[in-house]
Amino acid sequence: MKKKNLFFFAILTFFVWPAFSIEAPITSKTATVEIIDVQELAKIQDQVSVIDARQSEFEKGHIPNSQNMDWKNWSEEKPGLKNAVFGDQAKWGRILTDNSVQNRLRQLGLSHNKLIVVVGGGRKSWGEEGRIAWNLLFWGAQRVALLDGGYPRWAQMKLPVQKGKAKPAKPGDFIYSLNLLRRASKADVFDNLKNSQRLLLDVRSLKEYDGQKMPGQKRGGHIPKSKLVEFNGLYQEDGRYINATQLKRLVGSEISEKPITYCTGGVRSALLALLLEARLGIFAANYDASMWEWSSDEKLPVEKKLK
Repeated sequence: MKKKNLFFFAILTFFVWPAFSIEAPITSKTATVEIIDVQELAKIQDQVSVIDARQSEFEKGHIPNSQNMDWKNWSEEKPGLKNAVFGDQAKWGRILTDNSVQNRLRQLGLSHNKLIVVVGGGRKSWGEEGRIAWNLLFWGAQRVALLDGGYPRWAQMKLPVQKGKAKPAKPGDFIYSLNLLRRASKADVFDNLKNSQRLLLDVRSLKEYDGQKMPGQKRGGHIPKSKLVEFNGLYQEDGRYINATQLKRLVGSEISEKPITYCTGGVRSALLALLLEARLGIFAANYDASMWEWSSDEKLPVEKKLK
């Protein structure tokens, strides 16, 4: 290479490369997820970051100084009516994987080694807290917790509440570094159909499993060889998550290391993946694109109950 070209390459590398570089992908189980109760959070609230995964309910009441994250705003394409007509439903569940994520998370006050507590809406939700918590772990967060019982339990315990929009947070120092082990791709799921080395868990309802389509889903039914673990079964009557014994009974005795979870768009399935890890120590991968992507590909098999 001529000296002139070497000089140009050096200048390009110095000024351009840092803008596009990211940390090396994580390929080991370095992060943790836990479940904490509202009393524990109340004691350490000033030492942690609190993220509320609820959508329209946030401004009606939330834990003081918490920030709001709608999982739909962190996907390749936002689910909704507009993109149902003009967009690509296969992208609706796919998590964002670009450098803009790091700055956005820092603006929410998130830091790399500071515990992040994610709050959901309890039994009446779609498990959005699980998806946000899973997103954070996939992006490299080291310590993430799910609030047991979510915001409804916090309010039930008469703990302090704020209303309105979130107050601006002091920027954090979150480090974006993808943890690839936490994610399953369409190719991973398809390959597993051939060898069945990993248990495939469908985290929807029986009606969906049998063929009912959700908005944005091209074909009804389930991925062959998958076992149904109904989402509603992940919560107890009081809104808290089921315990280890109940979860073991729900998923079955055949559960083993490295199962793959899926649902419609990787939301409900993300919650199961994290509960398996927190309650049973079983590390699962979440198929984030799930049935929105799978059902969009006519070459891929789908099974449903015969009428």
